[in-house]
Amino acid sequence: MAHPVPQDDRFQELLAARVIEGLSPAEQEELEQASSKYPDFEGEEIERVATSVALAGLRIEPMPAELRGRVEADAEAWFKRPAATVSRLPERPRTTIARGGWLAAAAALVLAVLGWWPAEQPGEPGAPAQLLAELEARPDTRVIPWSATEDPASGEAGGAVLWNPSAQLGLMRFEGLQPNNPAEAQYQLWIFDAERDERYPVDGGVFDVPAGADEVLVPIRARLPVGEAVLFAITVEEPGGVVVSSRERIALVAQPGA
Repeated sequence: MAHPVPQDDRFQELLAARVIEGLSPAEQEELEQASSKYPDFEGEEIERVATSVALAGLRIEPMPAELRGRVEADAEAWFKRPAATVSRLPERPRTTIARGGWLAAAAALVLAVLGWWPAEQPGEPGAPAQLLAELEARPDTRVIPWSATEDPASGEAGGAVLWNPSAQLGLMRFEGLQPNNPAEAQYQLWIFDAERDERYPVDGGVFDVPAGADEVLVPIRARLPVGEAVLFAITVEEPGGVVVSSRERIALVAQPGA
């Protein structure tokens, strides 16, 4: 049985920040100490909402006034709470977490993303071949070879990750990765960032490998900025991907400097 979110401003802020942007060691210790005061609290619900915001990318820009009004009205109607804190959300996402208002604010932002998000973001990956040429032309692009695991999907898989940290662009090249049935399972990329909690790697996107393909090129679609990539991992997940992977099936890994 789920319990209400504790009415503790700092505790709610730390829970949200852990999923959206990661915690520093000091903040993680603070959260663990705060959690001991609420042994009955189950934080899964608030983390799901926060992660939904994170998956949207959090490339927040000022909303048009008409859209802002609709978002605030939706939040107020949905949660029966004042929407005053929501109006500040684009400018200060973490400081809007007021007593009892985090879930409403987060849900309102998700609504804004779904109703207003442009079809393509600036700098979003283009066609795979074009992206490959662009990455190869940049001198600071890193090429990191894949290493197969014992998972059946690995097969004789090879290839590499091309990642450009300054442009935040990347592409995966695969050879021999087993084809998947999208109705049963899909591949998902996770990027482990030295600047984030390793329990919450950055989602790099879900993709498929068609049967009969000699080589597959897949643009990386990182949902959050990556500070220092220390590991790329491909997992096998349910159709549509997951928010948090169990990491039971890891097909390939690529580690810079390995």
